[in-house]
Amino acid sequence: MSLKRIPKPVIIVLSAIVLCLALYIVFNMIFSPYWDSVYAPMGYFSLASMRQAEPADTIYTKKQACDDLDYLVKFLGRVHPYYIDGVSDDINTLLQNKKDSFGEEVSTYELWRSAAEIASKADDPETLVMPSFAQNYLVDYINKLNSGYTPVSVNKVKITQMLQDNSQYFSFDSETKGLSLITALFQSREGYTFLNIDTENLSVEYISPNGTTILQTYSDKDFYPYEEAVNMIEVQPAEPYTSIIEDEKNYGLITINTCEYDSDYKKFVYEFFGEVTSKGIENVIIDLSNASTGSSQVADEIIMYLPQDTINTPGGKLRMGPYLMKWDGETQRINHYDDMLFDGQVYLVISEKTSSSGTIAAEMFIDNGLAISIGTPCGSIPQCCGDVAVFQTPNAALSFQVSTKCFDRIDQSKSELPLEPDFICDSEETLDKAKEFILKLDYQKSQTRKRADLLRSTL
Repeated sequence: MSLKRIPKPVIIVLSAIVLCLALYIVFNMIFSPYWDSVYAPMGYFSLASMRQAEPADTIYTKKQACDDLDYLVKFLGRVHPYYIDGVSDDINTLLQNKKDSFGEEVSTYELWRSAAEIASKADDPETLVMPSFAQNYLVDYINKLNSGYTPVSVNKVKITQMLQDNSQYFSFDSETKGLSLITALFQSREGYTFLNIDTENLSVEYISPNGTTILQTYSDKDFYPYEEAVNMIEVQPAEPYTSIIEDEKNYGLITINTCEYDSDYKKFVYEFFGEVTSKGIENVIIDLSNASTGSSQVADEIIMYLPQDTINTPGGKLRMGPYLMKWDGETQRINHYDDMLFDGQVYLVISEKTSSSGTIAAEMFIDNGLAISIGTPCGSIPQCCGDVAVFQTPNAALSFQVSTKCFDRIDQSKSELPLEPDFICDSEETLDKAKEFILKLDYQKSQTRKRADLLRSTL
């Protein structure tokens, strides 16, 4: 069909669509921090996709290894808000030193360690390097973690000492965050190899949930490829979020372990506050003591059921290609669920395991004065980086994530400080302490009601 036979309005519409599509692609290529990312969030576009690396024992040429490190540094400079004027001299110097140190053949682990050391120079716990080759997993370790056990030493070396000995590979703003990064490597044989730990004669010391110490020994036969390991995990990790309503004790409890913000979570919060308001529950406990990765919007959803008309939000910076888009913290009106407003007392439980998005979620409650907070300071500070973009190096396919945003703390007078609770107590006692506050408050209310009833009876 010739263009002459196509109606002019159709040509105009098609031309507009093509133009919009071209502008959208150009916008992503120039400004999007997720261009070439293997995971592009909604609203962004990328042609890249996740690929599995060659086996861990693969050897790369010096040129391949150097190209991979150059690729990592290129995206640090292109995506991270810290490097709007280019990466730091420290990173460039370390990059050159690593490239000079390579021989003609470079192992996967040498390349991985070099990349991890360079990424750690960003001084951002969310910017890090991960392997994407097939791994062999220590199933018993994973089962113990999911059962509440905590590793304290490996081959008689305390994990705190191990973190200190390997600190060049990790960036962390608290020891708790650093320990979480290094213990994540204990799940696989390849993780131990990264840390130069022999897995043929491996011993891990744990503290059990009841406080006792046990020593478990392993060998190479205790590690299984993913296809087998996934079917051998007996204890599943905790649900991302759960709730309990205790009618007789007058409280509802929301526990958030992973900050998963989606339609299922919105429905979960809606049903929780629907039951709380219908039953006249006067106290709500929000447990963020184990909350870490995900989206801090889990807090925003809960706040929509609270009676405050406005809240303060944090400012920050977003990297958009050659530009750094800044926004100031502001006071925002809350879009309430008016038919389910909860006007009782809110308690917030935090701990040293509260980090990343969990810390920002907790900040929304604490810096806005929305809850009585209990526990220990969070494991990361609220003035931090996040919203990562994930990339892979061209040869070894090492995965690395780079922060695209930096967040300011709402209360700028405490910008460099950790997020601290109103009442400090041991992590194991936080929920009990919250329930103790509830009992005391309910007792005071009951006494006030009795005095009011007595006064009315004498009138």
